[in-house]
Amino acid sequence: MIFKAKLFNIDAGKPVIILHEEDAKRYELFASDRIIIKHGKKQAVAFVDTTDNMVKPGEMGLFGDVYKKAKFEANEKVEVFYLRKPQSLQSIRRKLDSHELLPEEIDEIVKDIMNGNLSEPELAVFISAVYTRGFNINESVALTKSIVNSGETIDLGKGKKIVDKHSIGGVTGRTTMVVTPILAACGAYIPKTSSRAITSAGGTADAMEVICDVNFSAQEIKDIVLETKGCVVWGGGAYLAPADDKLIKIRHPFSLDPRGMLLASIMAKKKSVGAEYVVIDLPVGRGSKIKDNNEAKELAHDFKNISEKLGIKTSVVLTDGTDPIGWGVGPSLETIDVIKVLQGDGPRDLLDKSCTLSGILLEMCGLAKPGCGYKASIDCINSGKAFKKFEEIVHAQGGAKKLKIDDLPVGKHKVPIYCPMDGRVDYVSNRRIAAVARAAGAPKMQGSGVVLRCENGDKVKKGQILYEIFSDSETQLSYALKMDKKLQPIELKKVLLETI
Repeated sequence: MIFKAKLFNIDAGKPVIILHEEDAKRYELFASDRIIIKHGKKQAVAFVDTTDNMVKPGEMGLFGDVYKKAKFEANEKVEVFYLRKPQSLQSIRRKLDSHELLPEEIDEIVKDIMNGNLSEPELAVFISAVYTRGFNINESVALTKSIVNSGETIDLGKGKKIVDKHSIGGVTGRTTMVVTPILAACGAYIPKTSSRAITSAGGTADAMEVICDVNFSAQEIKDIVLETKGCVVWGGGAYLAPADDKLIKIRHPFSLDPRGMLLASIMAKKKSVGAEYVVIDLPVGRGSKIKDNNEAKELAHDFKNISEKLGIKTSVVLTDGTDPIGWGVGPSLETIDVIKVLQGDGPRDLLDKSCTLSGILLEMCGLAKPGCGYKASIDCINSGKAFKKFEEIVHAQGGAKKLKIDDLPVGKHKVPIYCPMDGRVDYVSNRRIAAVARAAGAPKMQGSGVVLRCENGDKVKKGQILYEIFSDSETQLSYALKMDKKLQPIELKKVLLETI
């Protein structure tokens, strides 16, 4: 089969070619069939799609994911060969039949993921199989190692206390940006890779990007950490555990988080940066990803088991996930909270949670005596060392030498939301507050979002400000106000008074 190449300067996110429907019928090629395309020494593997108008009979449309990688040129005569289905599909079928996968089978699946040999529907079946049939600890360990081997790793050298932290998310508040400079200032090394927002008003990488660059290669991350002992960067730019990013892309639309795959996803990122000591934050309660302590304890047990097999010392902390941490919700507003905490004048809950997490790690790696980690963290902040280290890290990542809150963007339009009655704050929904902040423009508009003026349990009076919505766009602000009216993110309860 020979076709004339027609190039489409569009990246489809996967290796895809298109054929005219007449050619597809003639050669019995169907959508999602695998083929090899060759021209001389150039070749690529791709999946078939069909059309009745984008190409003519005798033409093959090549998207950017195919022609850029293999360096095909327009109008070249390309030869097409059928490609057998990958052996990893048999392993996926075995998992569907409830069999335990061997490490070599999992490794082959991950290699096929990275080589583009599995289509998105086939990957979706794999994820569904793990979701319904489960992964045991041995399978999760094997997947972790395969994910790590799929990309680059960071080796900071021997004799260093390399630490890391992770929260499974669902709660606002940027503890990572407080924990990292504390640990670095106390002598630990923390190459912290973080995520961007998916459904929230901002991820840690979005917040850090307000004040400096977060997009670095693995070598650049290593250089920054060797210079400053810490960093807070976007994990997606460093080619660390890239197979996990491909799996997340498929998992996200269905909100599928198979436990064995979730464990591997998190621990692979820790292993890829050489972490020896890790603390895992599991927020629990209404509105968080984990609803009750029993579920959290089971997950914590699995984290401990997989960490032991990977040679990583891990502590798991169950925290209150029913209430946002800090005042700000949105990249810049959350960064303001971080700077205030590091300067000794920020939200108390953000300070307490950050120092608890950093204190555990300081004790784990021997930089604080048992029972003294929290105090060591507080002392690091009160002495000014943590903020100085934060400025050092920010500058190493391309930001200013000195940080000033007044330099950070805050939405120029603001609307306060008033309390409708006397009572008590019964519940502040992380998810609903994040939805209002996103409607206001966060995270794309860095200064947009919400600033809370109350928290769970506070007594409030009619007319008191509960929170303020900020936006750089009047249109976005109106969207946020409509969203706020619909969701009512703060629930109030009347305080009954008895007169005797």
